[in-house]
Amino acid sequence: MDILKILITSKNGELLYQYDSFSENKIHDNALVTSLISAIVALSSEVVNSFPREIEFEGKILYFYTENELIVALLVNIEAPFNGDILPILLAEFKKVQEQYNFSIYQAIKYEEEVSIEIKSALAEYLSNMQKNMLNVFEKTDLTDYKSLIKLKNVAKDLMFDGSREFLSFEIISRIVPEGLDKVLYGLIVGIPVIVVGNRNLVEPMIHSLRLLSPTKLLNVKPWSFKYEIGYDIIGTNDYDKLLPSSTLVIINIDEGIVFGGHSSAYFEDVIKQISNLNAVEAFTFLRTELDWVFQSLESLSIRSHSKDTLPLEKQMILFELLKRLH
Repeated sequence: MDILKILITSKNGELLYQYDSFSENKIHDNALVTSLISAIVALSSEVVNSFPREIEFEGKILYFYTENELIVALLVNIEAPFNGDILPILLAEFKKVQEQYNFSIYQAIKYEEEVSIEIKSALAEYLSNMQKNMLNVFEKTDLTDYKSLIKLKNVAKDLMFDGSREFLSFEIISRIVPEGLDKVLYGLIVGIPVIVVGNRNLVEPMIHSLRLLSPTKLLNVKPWSFKYEIGYDIIGTNDYDKLLPSSTLVIINIDEGIVFGGHSSAYFEDVIKQISNLNAVEAFTFLRTELDWVFQSLESLSIRSHSKDTLPLEKQMILFELLKRLH
């Protein structure tokens, strides 16, 4: 099971229940999290009057859910399959045990073992259902799209070099944007739009280079537009003030060297490290080889094979996101 921390607290921050599989207890101390919850409660009630759903905390994601006088929080690695959707389920399990043993919320610590049994069961069922949903998407994938992707494995490189282009090496790109390129690669592979903003003289060659990070499909690219336009996989513009980065929209600000939005991936972080000293063509060639598991997995689907189950969970999730957008 993925590394995670679950805390159920009262609205004044008193810890009622905890489940913790982190080994870094000193870094992710419960007192820090509960103090943060108390501060957020005070801020949201006095200033903002709205409770956050998630925030970044110590390099991980902290999800929140509040119901009546209770708050449940989930701290997980950014690439973990869990998200805030599971929190109402966990709180319902807590309340089920509370009703069964008839205890007040402030006596919950005495029933930690009983609550943990139900919490762990809910986590396992959540993962099982997620795997079933993934399988359902796999089985319904349009094989015409699959064949197109396999064809692109051989022709994409020639089609991308459709005339004289100016490219940046990924060593330069890694210096311009030192962190967050894993989010960009994830987005380009699975189909999350990427917007590049900044100096046009840098934006255009960067986009021509970034488009080579997608050897699995041809991208719809617009290197520069004075007005933001939807429908592009990558677009360069400075018209982005009204756009909000999210898990479904990546914004690269090359003037600040920051990537906003998107989805972090330990796998793609490692891939980015390996291409950071390559030029654009070398990076494309490397990625086409590295991402061969995508094509192999799609090929197995064409004969309804279940060999994809041998993929690590993170690669299954990446493939799942790609197939959702193909379906």
